[in-house]
Amino acid sequence: MFMLLIIIHEAGHFIASKICGVRVEEFSIGMGPLIFNKKKGETQYSLRAVPIGGYCKLESEDEDSDSPRAFTNAKWWKKVIILGAGAFNNILLCLIALFLLFMYCGFLSPVIAKVAPGSTADLAGLKAKDEIVAVDGKYYEEWYDVLYAINDSDGDIEITYVRDGDELTTSVQPIYNEEVDRKLIGITASVNHSPVLAATECVNTCGEYLSTLFDWFIGIFKGQAKADDVVGVVGMVSMASEQAQEGWENLVFFMSIISLNLGVVNMLPFPALDGGRIVFVILRLITKNKIGQKAEFYVNSAGMILLIAFMILLIFRDTFKLIL
Repeated sequence: MFMLLIIIHEAGHFIASKICGVRVEEFSIGMGPLIFNKKKGETQYSLRAVPIGGYCKLESEDEDSDSPRAFTNAKWWKKVIILGAGAFNNILLCLIALFLLFMYCGFLSPVIAKVAPGSTADLAGLKAKDEIVAVDGKYYEEWYDVLYAINDSDGDIEITYVRDGDELTTSVQPIYNEEVDRKLIGITASVNHSPVLAATECVNTCGEYLSTLFDWFIGIFKGQAKADDVVGVVGMVSMASEQAQEGWENLVFFMSIISLNLGVVNMLPFPALDGGRIVFVILRLITKNKIGQKAEFYVNSAGMILLIAFMILLIFRDTFKLIL
């Protein structure tokens, strides 16, 4: 799963580089010792032994060059597009995956799909395809709101529903069910696979996550963030395993959120991250290249060392948590 997310990220850099005319020297799946490689055109495509990521190597990323197709000689806006394309791909993957997941699973609607024979709803005259619009005079649009209203009722309730365009009302007696620990009237909701609802829920889900992530970053500066809120590779694998046991739908949702996280975090203005490199592109534009290529290389290298050290620290911490 993580390999997929990283490959899609690097594919963003690869495609953007090709479009912008920057030479791609190597596109690698995996890291470490080379297992297989094939050169097609000017690019070497590699498969490497350690399945922890991949990379897209561009000509002269961190050094001066006389080549007109070197990354360092590309126009500033092309550099921004290339550097931002990886995060764009991850965010796009999240949106597509969530949209397809929501389309597949659908949404429960207050339109009745089935009425249990002999139930209080059946005795009250409710039928399949009736749309419940109100309980005890209070109007609702969501199925779960209808359920909560039924469960919170005291005695008989007035159900307002629409049948063949007419709004009708009937009295129903909710019956407490010990197995599910709530009151029921014997109806089943229909499932709506509307692409509009799926797209809306997709945007809302991403918006809620980004809001939570933003609040967490604000919490860092306020001293309110917790160390347990951050996990490394081991922690994410453990979480993915838990989600997979709950079903493939949970795993796809988890993967989508991780992809969104990868895209957003990569755009942070921290050295070695794509966002940090974009900051250098803009700074060099403003200062008319007074900041040298070597200075950028050293800063990014220092940032990479800090990131790797942080990742190793998280691996040890998460491993000890699993053991203990």
